[in-house]
Amino acid sequence: MPEFPKAMNDILILAAKVVDGILKDPADFPDPPFDTTFLNEYVGRTISAISNEQELDAQLKAAGDIRRGLVNDVCDATKSLIELAVNRYKDDDAKLRQIGWGERADPKSLKPGQPRKVHVTEQGAGSVEIDWLAPAKEATTGDVAAYRILRETRNENTHEPIEDFGAWESVAFKSQALLMNQPRGVEIRYRIIASNTNGDGPPEDAELVVL
Repeated sequence: MPEFPKAMNDILILAAKVVDGILKDPADFPDPPFDTTFLNEYVGRTISAISNEQELDAQLKAAGDIRRGLVNDVCDATKSLIELAVNRYKDDDAKLRQIGWGERADPKSLKPGQPRKVHVTEQGAGSVEIDWLAPAKEATTGDVAAYRILRETRNENTHEPIEDFGAWESVAFKSQALLMNQPRGVEIRYRIIASNTNGDGPPEDAELVVL
């Protein structure tokens, strides 16, 4: 006997086949008891919910792009003002500390910065390729020794957590990685963290994928 599907798309396809088969043969599937009204309504509401979710995901991605752009603007403007202050008061550490820019720390004692523009470049049957930019060189950040790649998974239908960040982890030494044997039929989000002997820098997440 066939098994009832678990994946959302397979359930919707089966529901459509059930409705279509019943409506094509009212003699064998009379209404009542074979009333397809509620099933049609549920399918319609589900498709609408999927569309709304996709729209919200797109809005969330757009909001993230705006946020990253604004942070870059803040960085550029702050660096410009600091550069002016350093040029004018390069021998006056008190003046520089007044604007939060005191004597520079030894880079060997600093943690790395935040990876930038993390995104999935390619995905296949159980494989994902991720690319990102190294952290920007700052006076308050150290060099990157390696990148930690963390994974979070959620149920594709209910969006309930299955695996939290940290349950699965991989390591990369370049700003890209090809991940094999990844779970299928679940929502996956990857997180990249730059690391060195002083600790981890701030994380940056890639967009949501379903393999």
